[in-house]
Amino acid sequence: MSSYLLLRRGGVLWGIDNAAVTGLTRRGESFRIAMDGEAPLSADEVLCVVDDLRVQPSAALCRFWPGAAAGVAGLAVHGELPLVVVDPRQPPAMLRLEEGDGTDG
Repeated sequence: MSSYLLLRRGGVLWGIDNAAVTGLTRRGESFRIAMDGEAPLSADEVLCVVDDLRVQPSAALCRFWPGAAAGVAGLAVHGELPLVVVDPRQPPAMLRLEEGDGTDG
């Protein structure tokens, strides 16, 4: 059974395979998420870890959100909220930690 770390970044709800997450650090008003063998990610808010999301293919996503298909493994719903499931081997640019993100300064 897979579990997913749910987070919010840029107003979007994201899910990341929890097995790929190696660390989580709060830094000021944001969070730094260390990934197994990948560059760290940034989140505005970390919500929870959920088990067994029903992930649907994301082929239609690029039609409505150009450029988003890269790094997306699928779409899911948690509660009544839609979320984008991240491909942990190639996370979307929107989640990548930028210089100045996840720092106290």
